[in-house]
Amino acid sequence: MPEHPTQAAASTAAASDTTQVTRLSININQDTAEQLRWYKEHKNISITESVRRAIALLALVERETAEGGEVLLKSRDGKTIRQLWLV
Repeated sequence: MPEHPTQAAASTAAASDTTQVTRLSININQDTAEQLRWYKEHKNISITESVRRAIALLALVERETAEGGEVLLKSRDGKTIRQLWLV
């Protein structure tokens, strides 16, 4: 499981290094916009980089679960483990 964060980081880095850019215009609700702004400010990155990271993470989770894997979230104290499900 340790290779997954590296793969997500590599995907993000690869996206940042591309020379071809596709410009997108999207519509999101207020709650999603607030979450995106929070993440941007929390990580001190651009909105574009925030979206890149979100897409890289989503792709990683989707690939892993499509191959029969599970994505698990462990609490800080290690006492609780939850399975992440995307529908």
